[in-house]
Amino acid sequence: MAEISLHGRGAAGGVLGARRAWAAHPWQRRIALVALFLPVPPVVELLTEGLSPFLPVAPVLLLAAPTALRGHRARFAGTCAALAVVLLGWSLFGTLESGAWLFLPSALLLLCANFADPRGHATRAAVSSFAAVAVAVLPAVGSLGALVRLLGG
Repeated sequence: MAEISLHGRGAAGGVLGARRAWAAHPWQRRIALVALFLPVPPVVELLTEGLSPFLPVAPVLLLAAPTALRGHRARFAGTCAALAVVLLGWSLFGTLESGAWLFLPSALLLLCANFADPRGHATRAAVSSFAAVAVAVLPAVGSLGALVRLLGG
């Protein structure tokens, strides 16, 4: 028997389609992006006030890890859970002067992103996505206020 080699669009589409099924869901990726960008304006504002750069910048850099691992669902979920635990500890036990409390909403958003995959459990994903929106509203207003102050408005 001769082997059939599939080259071209059909073969690539099948491989990409299979790869895409193991990626994090778009809801999860968007919640992780909100968790990443939410503390940035307040952190920049704290840096302009003279705070040491290591304290607030290191957690922001750590928040970029889930978005970098969005191609593999298990790694994405594990990273979200691990970072959520680390950031919860950082924000609850960090000093108030370091701005650690700014990362509490991001930690909660990462927990929500971990469960926001409707491919497994649609109801759990919907509740988790709603919780993410509820958690992000007030800090988003604060971030917008910090952004306006930074831009001199």
